[in-house]
Amino acid sequence: MLKLRYYLFILFCGTMFFHAKATHNRAGEITYKWLYGYTYQIKVTTYTNLTNSAGSAPADRCVDTVYFGDGARAFVLRSNGPCNGSCSPNGCEGQPLPGNTIKLNEYVTTHTYPGPGNYKLSMEDPNRNAGVINIPNSVQQVFYIESFIIVPTFGSGKNTSPTLTFPPIDDACVGKCFSHNPGAYDVDGDSLSYELTTSRGRLGVTCPGYSYPATGGGGTYNVNAITGTLTWCTPQMQGEYNLAMIIKEWRKNDDGDYYLVGYILRDLQVTVGTCNNMQPIIKPITDTCVLAGSIITKTITATDPDTDVLTLEVNGGPFHVTPPIATFSSPVGSAPVTGLFTWQTNCAHIRKSPYQVTVKVKDNKQNASLVDFKTFNITVVAPPPQTLTAVPLGTSIKLTWHKPSCHLTAGNKIEKYCIYRKTNCDAWVRSYCEVGVPAYTGFIRIGCTDNLSDTTFIDSNNGNGLTHGAKYNYVVIAVYSDGSESYASNQTDCIQLKRDVPILVNVDVQTTNAAIGSVFVRWVKPLRGTNALDTASIPGPYEFRLVHHDGFTGTFTTIYSVTKPNYSSLNQLSDTTFTHLGNILLPLNTQTQAHTYKIEFYANGQFIGNGQKASSVFLSLTPSDNKIKLSWVHQVPWTNYNYCIWRKTPTQSVYTKIDSTSLLTYTDTGLVNGALYCYKIQSKGQYSDTSILRPLLNFSQEVCDKPKDSTPPCAPTLEIVSDCQIPSLLLKWNNPNNSCSDDAVKYNIYFAETENEDLVLSDSIKIMSDTLLAFDNLTSIAGCYEITAVDSFGNESLRSAKICVDNCPEYELPNVITVNGDGVNDFFKPIKNRFIKDIDLKVYNRWGNLVFETTDPLIMWDGKAMQSKLLTTEGTYFYVCQVNEIRVKGIVPRDLKGFLQIFHK
Repeated sequence: MLKLRYYLFILFCGTMFFHAKATHNRAGEITYKWLYGYTYQIKVTTYTNLTNSAGSAPADRCVDTVYFGDGARAFVLRSNGPCNGSCSPNGCEGQPLPGNTIKLNEYVTTHTYPGPGNYKLSMEDPNRNAGVINIPNSVQQVFYIESFIIVPTFGSGKNTSPTLTFPPIDDACVGKCFSHNPGAYDVDGDSLSYELTTSRGRLGVTCPGYSYPATGGGGTYNVNAITGTLTWCTPQMQGEYNLAMIIKEWRKNDDGDYYLVGYILRDLQVTVGTCNNMQPIIKPITDTCVLAGSIITKTITATDPDTDVLTLEVNGGPFHVTPPIATFSSPVGSAPVTGLFTWQTNCAHIRKSPYQVTVKVKDNKQNASLVDFKTFNITVVAPPPQTLTAVPLGTSIKLTWHKPSCHLTAGNKIEKYCIYRKTNCDAWVRSYCEVGVPAYTGFIRIGCTDNLSDTTFIDSNNGNGLTHGAKYNYVVIAVYSDGSESYASNQTDCIQLKRDVPILVNVDVQTTNAAIGSVFVRWVKPLRGTNALDTASIPGPYEFRLVHHDGFTGTFTTIYSVTKPNYSSLNQLSDTTFTHLGNILLPLNTQTQAHTYKIEFYANGQFIGNGQKASSVFLSLTPSDNKIKLSWVHQVPWTNYNYCIWRKTPTQSVYTKIDSTSLLTYTDTGLVNGALYCYKIQSKGQYSDTSILRPLLNFSQEVCDKPKDSTPPCAPTLEIVSDCQIPSLLLKWNNPNNSCSDDAVKYNIYFAETENEDLVLSDSIKIMSDTLLAFDNLTSIAGCYEITAVDSFGNESLRSAKICVDNCPEYELPNVITVNGDGVNDFFKPIKNRFIKDIDLKVYNRWGNLVFETTDPLIMWDGKAMQSKLLTTEGTYFYVCQVNEIRVKGIVPRDLKGFLQIFHK
């Protein structure tokens, strides 16, 4: 019995779909909501006529058909309005809108998809309403809406479509700008974008004859891609128009790139009338942010040039969140009207994307109410981690903080904390809506913790140790599961490592040589006292041990040490400098290598610690045309903020300073090619600790080179004029010295006999004004050519575009010869013979016997048989000939066949 009822229901639904055609659809959309797994709730919303053009009620749609995009469909009962009317028990009646001419219909069902994939939900109904201006014969055109749903892999995410809060039925006036906004919000916090599209007909194809509405001269029809406000300025003619937009959802992946997760197609209808009405106006509303747990209020005001009675409406994400939700209070009254938006936020409202709020104002004109829309965004910001502190610990700094007040948020939870550091103590005054740590602050992210409960971090500079003498400053932020970042914590006090070890201040190249170079090294001794060396608990004797290696990486070896019995005997001058000299036994190559040093500190034979290593400045030169580019590198624990460029020209015996820069590169221009120029760099730096010697001045090694022209000329443009009948060939090109070069001295001609061979140098022309090359009396003109220009430094340009020319081979044989010795037509030879490599000719008598053969294209057969050497008898002979033509493609065979008549008289 149950099966019978089910089949009767399906039959009933199918009958309604195929026979109740006059539904007169005006507008609609399809939305969906994720329930669990691959199961979604699908909702089709349509707006239909309550009466048709004749004033009678059109056929109604108690049941509609939804196509799920996976090959399945369902007949869905209408679910809104009274459910005890004519549709009962198979659906409800729908809900008439104010004015009692249009009905709102909702059809809700659930569907489980077979698995991950992209699916297009759709609904198709046989008829639109009659008289739509921009859809010809609209009453006979199908009404179609769709939505796109991307079902992710199970457990990898979920998605619910945007909800549209303002209906797709509107009024407009001729000559007045019209606007519409769907009032969309997304419960998942996805970003939304908007674009125009066309009204669709059967199978989702644009309705035949559909056109965007006329705007008049200089008018506009567009949609704001961010706010979703559609603007039509201005309607030109009374009547009903159907417009359409697509609302897309975007989500950000771990790489920061946005990807599409779905869309809705909204088909909306606008009734344009003639009216004496001016559009109301909402005063501008600014975007804002709010600390989670705080109350945000916004005063919203609308005016009207006609002082009409106005109704203010507000909708959007804050009205559809986990309670408490936003509220809006506004009286209905004559313009101007003011409403108050209020929202008590809490930790559950934290998310990365802002909540968009859409405000709508509508006047009360009877024939055509006009509207205005404004949107504003509210970002709910997570509170910062609390009471961040920093304590030095050897060559590291230990950071500790407390969880922020929103650490127990359900859903969007704290995933980690990220720590930021800078090497100055400048205060950062954060603006109210500034989350995370912007780059302009100078803070650099140095690491993140693994989870919510991990509220300590050891900064060891990735195991390399922090720098003694540098001042450090830190902040911490919380990062939530959706990628949103909290406000930054308090900045720590300016903190330094203990000054209990020596600190390098100079690595200064004094002599440049491949073996006996010299480098001056200086350091400052540890301080004694609080936050420094405790000489009471760490008594002497004290030793400084200077270690060194070549280059920027390597194994350190000791090159110098000095020991003193107590702290007071450590002389800041004599005991904290060393000049590293190379010699024959222990060479020091400062010419082609940088050098790195570290100073170690020992007390009573026990290692106490060391400052950071420091290298010399290493300079490299890259010469080019009339200039030399300088670039340099170094690894030092202090901050170099300026570099002086010293140069010695061919006419100078000493270096002079020519410029300075804060960069690590410099280009010296206006030089003479071939002349020797020498350079060295002097770096200027400092530690952030002002008690340490400053500025720190250190020279690089000296490097010399000659500028040279390494820039090739531009390529000439080649043309070829050929005549295969003569035959002749002429190459023509332009002189690059007349346009894009100034020192080209010759041309190189490249040639290949066929188009598939590599071109090789075949000729050079050293007179730059000679831009023609002619070839006469050629046996073949087939081949490919390229040309280049070469400058005085041997730099060769790119090759010109390859140009190939071809032969026009001809080979034709006679059909009669008279071998009578009169000197006329005594030989079988070609009538035409041009551009032929060779042939394979065979001549047969009437019995099929071979009487002659040759590979010579000239043939010159006198009619004698090749075996007997006697003259062949008169008669008809047959020949076959393979002719091998010389072409640019290579040797191309062509077959000839024919008859030859031989006469003796």
